[in-house]
Amino acid sequence: MLILLNEINISAAQFRKLVTLYSIGSTIIVVPAAITADAHQDAWIAALFGVASGIGLVLLFTSLGKMFPTLTLMEMNEKILGKLFGKIVSAVFMLSNLFISSQVLYYVGNFLTTQILPYTPLTAIHIAFMGVVIVGVRLGIEVIARSAEILFPWFVGLFGLLILSMIPQIKIEHIQPVFEIHPKAFIRAVLTFLSMSSLTYTILLMIFPSHTPDMKKATQSFYIGNIAGGLVMVTLILLGILVLGPYYSQITMFPSYELGRRIDVGNFLQGIEVVIAILWFITLFFKLCIYFYATLLGFANVFHIKDYKLFSFPVALIMITLSLIVFPSVSYQKDWDTKTWIPYSFFVGAFYPFILLIIGWIRFRPAKIKKIIKST
Repeated sequence: MLILLNEINISAAQFRKLVTLYSIGSTIIVVPAAITADAHQDAWIAALFGVASGIGLVLLFTSLGKMFPTLTLMEMNEKILGKLFGKIVSAVFMLSNLFISSQVLYYVGNFLTTQILPYTPLTAIHIAFMGVVIVGVRLGIEVIARSAEILFPWFVGLFGLLILSMIPQIKIEHIQPVFEIHPKAFIRAVLTFLSMSSLTYTILLMIFPSHTPDMKKATQSFYIGNIAGGLVMVTLILLGILVLGPYYSQITMFPSYELGRRIDVGNFLQGIEVVIAILWFITLFFKLCIYFYATLLGFANVFHIKDYKLFSFPVALIMITLSLIVFPSVSYQKDWDTKTWIPYSFFVGAFYPFILLIIGWIRFRPAKIKKIIKST
């Protein structure tokens, strides 16, 4: 057990904000164009189905958390799968999270170098952004949660500004005709949405329920955060279609950022797309913080290191290096997102926790679970 980890707690309200910001995260960059390419003007409907499907995934994660309310995911692995095999599974899972973290960092650099800072070296952007993440993670999950409380109103305010500014440019005909999409393309669009949002919640089991003592309220926060983050994405996708049109939304790399470019209120409020980009930086920061924190915590658990902060800098250097080579090109990234990421996310985000839940239920029947909870 890591030192003092059981004394580190966050409130249900803080957890709700973390889930909301985390679920938006890199989804705000990747999903709008990808889902519109599949579902065209019906992309917002596919996103709604994705939000509804995500509720079932949250039920899976909360059920697993309720079975062992004082354990992190890594400790659940050892409890359910046995010490040796559990550690092997934990090590593989943490290595995969390190790889995914480098992808999130790549999205940050790719966006900045293509849209805002084209002459800035990619390495410099990754080091600067990762430096802020390191500070946050070394301060601990409590500080990260408090930061989410502080920045969440700013996110809501900027998001509201974006919606209000886009209303004059909305064209209803862009979403017509409705339900013209082929079922196969519609299902693929829903899977794309899920793969970048709810199917990444497995990593949150490093925080829930071990750091959220009020199980009932934390469970409610998990559901509310998932729905709130999903509805933000539905709104962005719908706005992209209504304002930009389905064709332009699927061919532009960052439709939600393009919406910021289109803001023009009375020839006065314009050219503020960089301010709108703060939405991305806030959500990406918290997504990367949670990934990085959980990765360090997982490795500390596997190797019995008392303080996860000891190797935050070496792991960060590895992550920065990986972020520069993880995607050789944008076309490779899009091919990965559509062909490899979706089955991978289903394996890690649905199959893996489901197997843990089934084995845990078989090994520890309800009568025995209470004794295990008391002993832990």
